[in-house]
Amino acid sequence: MEGLPNIDLIQSLLENYMFDVDGAAAVAICDRDGFIIASESKEKGSHESDLVIGAISAFLDIYIDRIKSEYKTQSNFFNITSMQDKKFAYCSMGPHCILTTIADPTTSNTELRIYSEYIAGKVELILDGFDNVSTDIPEIIRVLSTRREGKLPKGQFTAKLILNGDFKVGKTSLIKRFVENNFSETYISTIGVEISKKSVVMDEDTSINFVLWDIGGQIGSMAPYRQRFYEGASAAFIVIDRTRPNNLESVKTWYKDIKTSVSRDIPVVIVGNKSDLQEEVVISEEEIKVVAKQLGFHHILTSARTGENVNEAFLYIAYRFIEKA
Repeated sequence: MEGLPNIDLIQSLLENYMFDVDGAAAVAICDRDGFIIASESKEKGSHESDLVIGAISAFLDIYIDRIKSEYKTQSNFFNITSMQDKKFAYCSMGPHCILTTIADPTTSNTELRIYSEYIAGKVELILDGFDNVSTDIPEIIRVLSTRREGKLPKGQFTAKLILNGDFKVGKTSLIKRFVENNFSETYISTIGVEISKKSVVMDEDTSINFVLWDIGGQIGSMAPYRQRFYEGASAAFIVIDRTRPNNLESVKTWYKDIKTSVSRDIPVVIVGNKSDLQEEVVISEEEIKVVAKQLGFHHILTSARTGENVNEAFLYIAYRFIEKA
């Protein structure tokens, strides 16, 4: 972490978190030593707000040594502790910070986890120096946060996820970011299909082995071969490049291509990639939302370059798949 973090961006994220999660009373971002970087409360500016933020500080004073001890080799963790009439959730999604939330005891643990992991991940990007991070909460996060409580089915599951879309929209880069947490500026066109794998641990008894089929964007020349690429797909991403005029029009073409080989209904997400190139973006989220609604899909805006919303897109598919398992 270099230089001063963009506190305004972090504050905007926390405000949106407070707005979305009814049961959340207050939230704070602190560093790994328990020093509070930013905070937000439902009772902003009041005496009660000071008391709530004081409670977070007291909680951190008590638990920071325990957190350091239990998670000293881990950058990602989430835990909920109940104290009197409140829930304290603490979460980390990287090396820089811990997000702590005070919530009403009736607040869903699932909602707290989904939002905590999302917000903490965004703050990590900001603390890494990215100033073009969106502070909006994606629809997919809201959908995930409302899934039913309870244990996930036990076992190791395998899900085939196909990624298609025109050439050079960033399908390979999205997979590389998800699998390796890496990004390359070099473009090499995928001819035919490339297959990657990654295992995602959902909880201590549940994991999903993703088999990722990166399907080349040559929609005409590869048409005779794609049927076998699509067969057995559990879900699909149709990826578009938001900086490319009219690229959104390709979604219906690619979906029609999928349906020729996949007869059953599978979750499909429109992935609006290259969202970090804000000055070059020509396809708005509203335009993507209209097409997604027409087709009954969800959508998400991503950046393979920064990693923004990439894990969230795959996590959504993981939960959709496991719910049907």
